[in-house]
Amino acid sequence: MSFPIKISVKKGNDYFWCSCGKSSNQPFCDGSHKSTIFEPLKYSSSKNENVFFCGCKKTKKPPFCDGSHEKKLFKLLIEPDNKEIEINQDESILTASLRNNITHSSACGGNGKCSTCRVKIISGIKNCSTPNEIEKKISKKLSFPDDIRLACQTNILGNVKLKRLILDKRDLSSNNQILSNKITSVGNIKNLTVMFCDIKGFTKFSESLSAYDVIFILNKYFSIMREIIIRNGGEVNNYIGDAILAIFGMEENRQQVLRAVNAAIHMIKAMDEFKKYLYMSYKQDFDIRIGIHYGEVIVGSVGEDKDKKITFIGDTVNIASRIEQINKDSDTRLLVSEVAYEHIKTSVEINNYLRLKLRGSSKLLSLYEVNSIKKGSLKNYNSISKKLINGKNWIKTIPISEINQNEKVKFKINENKELLIIKNKEFFVIENNCPHMNLPLDVGQLTELNSILCPYHNSEFCYKTGDVKKWIGSNVSGVNKKRNLKTYQSIIHEDYLWVGSDN
Repeated sequence: MSFPIKISVKKGNDYFWCSCGKSSNQPFCDGSHKSTIFEPLKYSSSKNENVFFCGCKKTKKPPFCDGSHEKKLFKLLIEPDNKEIEINQDESILTASLRNNITHSSACGGNGKCSTCRVKIISGIKNCSTPNEIEKKISKKLSFPDDIRLACQTNILGNVKLKRLILDKRDLSSNNQILSNKITSVGNIKNLTVMFCDIKGFTKFSESLSAYDVIFILNKYFSIMREIIIRNGGEVNNYIGDAILAIFGMEENRQQVLRAVNAAIHMIKAMDEFKKYLYMSYKQDFDIRIGIHYGEVIVGSVGEDKDKKITFIGDTVNIASRIEQINKDSDTRLLVSEVAYEHIKTSVEINNYLRLKLRGSSKLLSLYEVNSIKKGSLKNYNSISKKLINGKNWIKTIPISEINQNEKVKFKINENKELLIIKNKEFFVIENNCPHMNLPLDVGQLTELNSILCPYHNSEFCYKTGDVKKWIGSNVSGVNKKRNLKTYQSIIHEDYLWVGSDN
């Protein structure tokens, strides 16, 4: 029904407006919502009057008509579900799909950073919005033809028929982490420094020893290197055979590249001391090679149940590994990428630099052999997570450099509370929890009206004030009465975004 319904209401009477659209007694509830996530909305009349109840279920002022039925609605036919849904020109294909209970992958949370929500346009491609810069970047990288579009970035201006491309149940489970019907992004993008450290000559060294001696030596070596990495603000993510993968910048973003290089220099010095012990004990030794790179990394969890662990994925990790391997041919012990060097060039001394192509790449790049850090360059940043600023308590979240315009990033304060940080010229912080049914909002679409759409039932909230712009459903018992979205105060301090802990 696409028009308002005029009803003469009586003072003191209660009316239960249908929010699901399935009732045969419009505009009132007849119980048909029981197979949906919707609940009827109770309206108590304060006087005798004529009221126009919403019939299209698109109103932002339920249960009353607000003119939303006059907005253009288009038909979206989705294969292989063979399901036709309505979509308006203000919402993306992804939002419309999720709102209509069509399971749709979105590993990055609808930020256009992955391709898991991609669809194939079967007909009506001229009715699709022009690809924006975010979508163009992904399409170019993955060589998409014109009929492959990102559902999270595409709006439509006419009827469209499409096919979802990620259909396997296992894909859907791992890409979306659909747990208890909650759809959420699987990771965050962060700018981090990656260090790969591998042992040179360990195979020859280990062949002459018993397995117990090899494990003993490896554990002793790992303990020495781990201590240096942690002392410099890094963390060991993984031990891969006799190699170490370390990450810098997770807790403290500032000077992360310089701290990684400082760790590498001290690891080499510690290795020289360890060689003396090895030669004294076994009459032989080994050496290490280190590669360092800086860039975007996807931080997410992989595995299931007890096997689940945090991992770091992306080109930055792969390049750091390749840089470490180049040490072998260049007869060096430490090489730093050009990107990383740009962050530290005024603070370090170098022996030499190389110009070459990395394996699998056609681009020339420079690698720098750093031998020391200039005195006074390193600053002592305390890893403080909470702080009293201007008489108020604040919690440190993310570096402001790690979120782009019109993006949203999740940040977990504790086991029970997760925030959603949104950048729209300024920073806005909300609880990543729709107050209607306590479902996550991070896959929800950001609109041009400074609001976020719940991907489950089409409620809409202003992310600046938390005000409800559109509320769907409130049960008769009043459990789900209309509630504003919780917002948090935020300030920028020392290049980080801090949120008020007194909220």
